[in-house]
Amino acid sequence: MSDLANGVRQGETEAESFTAYRINKRSKKIWWFALPILVILTGALIWLVWFSPVFAVKDVQVVDSAGGILSTDQIAQAQAAANIPLNQPIARIDSGASAQAVANLPWVSSVEVRRGWPNEVVVALDLRIPLARVKGLGASQGVDAQGIVFDSLNLNGLPLIEASGEALVSAVEVVANLPKNLAQKVVRIRAESIDSIELDLKSGSIVRWGSADEPEFKAAVLDALLSRRAQIYDVSAPELPTTTDEKGPKKA
Repeated sequence: MSDLANGVRQGETEAESFTAYRINKRSKKIWWFALPILVILTGALIWLVWFSPVFAVKDVQVVDSAGGILSTDQIAQAQAAANIPLNQPIARIDSGASAQAVANLPWVSSVEVRRGWPNEVVVALDLRIPLARVKGLGASQGVDAQGIVFDSLNLNGLPLIEASGEALVSAVEVVANLPKNLAQKVVRIRAESIDSIELDLKSGSIVRWGSADEPEFKAAVLDALLSRRAQIYDVSAPELPTTTDEKGPKKA
């Protein structure tokens, strides 16, 4: 009885081994057929994406990330800086290098170059925000909070800064820290040095601001002094402010 059971088990094992052998042999045959097809498909895909005209660049769009409208000149400058050739496969575009080149434009704050498959590249810009105007070659230019001067289309109502170099940066710092109620009264900021900043008010009065230090203290003192009419308000030493040619309190 034991020998019979062993014979059955042995027969079952041989049958299983033969079945496994047939499956393994069939799998090898399938693999030998599938491997060349897989290689061909992979090569075709690589050629399609990296070398063929199917996914080549047909258009380079330049847009304002905030949804604003860019001028024709700004679009042309950004496209030239990005230097993305048409008809080149989109996968081979060096988006990092293009983004860095566009970011070097003075009026651009930040930029992202995106692939718009299958045939478009989008250059999305963040524009610098001008805090004031400066005298440029011909028309005025804008200057942002970092003291960077650039061409801008939206300068209406901004005060004019007459300064350069470190004095310009200090003057911009003063403008950036002025509370809104005082900023609206300023038409011009003059600075021959970082310690001799002066503000011209719409009323015709002058504010001797001094350096860009203690902006909140100086603004609070000036706000109190403006309740009186004077030709000159001096808050360069805010703990000891003075006025010149004072004409008494303003009429209610």
